[in-house]
Amino acid sequence: MNFQNINPLNVRINVISGNLLPLSKDSHFSITWKMYSVLTWLFEVIQAIVLIPGIILVPREKVLKDGTVTCVVTIEVFFMVMRIQARRKLINQLIQKLNDILCIADETMKNVVITTLKPMEDPLKFYLLAGSLAVFVWCCLPFLLVFEKVSFLYEDYRIPAIFSKQPFSIDVFLVGSVLLLMSNVYIFVKKVGVDIYTIHLVLLITAQYRYIATKLATIFRDGNPQNESDDSRQEYQLKDQWIKREMEALCRHHNSVIHLSSMLKKLLSVNFSMIYVNSVLRFCFIGVMLSTVSSTTFVEGSSIIMFACGSIVQFYMLCFCVQQLLDASIKMTDEAFHEKWYQFGPSVKRTFMLMILGNNLGCKLSMCDKLNLSLPSFMTILNQSYSVALLLLRVK
Repeated sequence: MNFQNINPLNVRINVISGNLLPLSKDSHFSITWKMYSVLTWLFEVIQAIVLIPGIILVPREKVLKDGTVTCVVTIEVFFMVMRIQARRKLINQLIQKLNDILCIADETMKNVVITTLKPMEDPLKFYLLAGSLAVFVWCCLPFLLVFEKVSFLYEDYRIPAIFSKQPFSIDVFLVGSVLLLMSNVYIFVKKVGVDIYTIHLVLLITAQYRYIATKLATIFRDGNPQNESDDSRQEYQLKDQWIKREMEALCRHHNSVIHLSSMLKKLLSVNFSMIYVNSVLRFCFIGVMLSTVSSTTFVEGSSIIMFACGSIVQFYMLCFCVQQLLDASIKMTDEAFHEKWYQFGPSVKRTFMLMILGNNLGCKLSMCDKLNLSLPSFMTILNQSYSVALLLLRVK
């Protein structure tokens, strides 16, 4: 068991998206995958180049409806992927420490890791499939115009983009539309890739806190000196020594997990602040798109709704995973507290009380509470997005 093989979906989407984020201490991708990655990023650079003048010259209503979501998603993906790549030394250290823990995992840890990761697979697959299909269908709709027109304008592209002066021929329109189709699909898949990668990191740390909680309760339960009233003094001493060894090992593991949490915060805190602000804008502009569904065709409206559903699922899953990490770190000793820990020796009780005090710190990954990702912030962001969307629609 290691960081890479525990989540095949993360591995596949990492290479398909072209993100090529580290999967091991010394990640080496083949030259083919590196060339493929360069090609995918080239699509995004081209789209950014044609999108900027498009936003300036295309009518504001078209920009607001079809260009804003692409802009905020592109900015988020570039920022998050480049920041993780820039902190490659840190992420390599984090992965190596996780692998050191996972490679010697006992059955309890394996079960905890699997039960932590498994429930997230289906929602993330839905996000990937629903979002990709929605983006693909939405970007393919302009191709129907080739049966209706012989010359085209900037507004005929799916998103605001300028490849040549208008009006332009069908050949220019087709080439531009294909490039925009590829770019939009890839930018979405890249976002899915970095989201799954981030969630995978958070869940692995969450699993370690849950493992400590389970192991702590098991130690107190199995080592309870009152379990057998006829224990001899020698057996009692052996059991007491076993408890101390187990507690010492668990404390060392706890220290390692706290260090991992600190590294994870250094890696993701800025990204999470970016996600918070960007999500307000993203859902605001998705709301603007949803307001136009009644005036669009069934296929276009369905693709917009499907994309919105996938985006909500993705953001909820991210907030839910961060909330799980916080809860697991705060409630690490709750299960063990209900065991008979008070019947052990002074050193065990003192160690346990120190762990309880340490729980109050929690594991917060955000730079500040106002930009924290959690289940309460999920609703806060949606409410803020709704308010901004209403304001934009009134101004429009």
